[in-house]
Amino acid sequence: MNVEGSAYLLDAGNTQVKLGFVKNGVISDVKRFDISSFPWDTLQGNIPVLISSVLSDEWKRSLEDFFQNLVYISVHMKLPFQLAYQTPETLGIDRLCNIGGIALKNPGVSRLIVDLGTCIKFDFLGANQVYEGGSISPGLNMRAKALNAFTAKLPLVPLSVSTKLTGKSTQESIESGVFHGWVAEITQMIHYYQKQFPDLVIFLTGGDAQYFDFEQKSNIFVLEHLTLEGILEIYRLNEDSL
Repeated sequence: MNVEGSAYLLDAGNTQVKLGFVKNGVISDVKRFDISSFPWDTLQGNIPVLISSVLSDEWKRSLEDFFQNLVYISVHMKLPFQLAYQTPETLGIDRLCNIGGIALKNPGVSRLIVDLGTCIKFDFLGANQVYEGGSISPGLNMRAKALNAFTAKLPLVPLSVSTKLTGKSTQESIESGVFHGWVAEITQMIHYYQKQFPDLVIFLTGGDAQYFDFEQKSNIFVLEHLTLEGILEIYRLNEDSL
């Protein structure tokens, strides 16, 4: 498949599937779906699909039964950056694609991806084009669910991003701890990186990125479809050998 033709781009995460369409090298028609509501009846199985997936083998088999031409992005492909990650076989494909998506952006400086979804993921690409690694911690909903699952009496509280700092009830206290704790962790982690790498450029992505507001905007870019961009970039480097 040549990227000058048509293809689907599929980013299958822990809870949602993001589906895009690429034609003549341009990504369009990007939509999110729950796994249970994936729009099989609107797709054409004869169009190739380029896939970044962290989902089960069962769901992969469904894809393989439907599509005739599938390309799974993997760490064994040619990449637009070098890996210093000590366990590349355990590196999430979404993280790999995210790095691929920024590898050609702002060359010559340090770059940091902040991916806010089911988990908070930081990924660092050095000015020398070497991916050093990053961090993973619980995201917003995971924090709320953990409080409910690992205590006897705390309820499962819906996400609230307009909560007060000081909660006046148990529900408000949970809302404050979950949201403001999430913001504090992200803000402080960014500060750590900026202190160590003054030239740092930050790329923000993920479904929960809408809830995070940077206090300063310089050297910060929001890339809503970063994983899809990375899928396409890594495929471009490998299409002649596939």
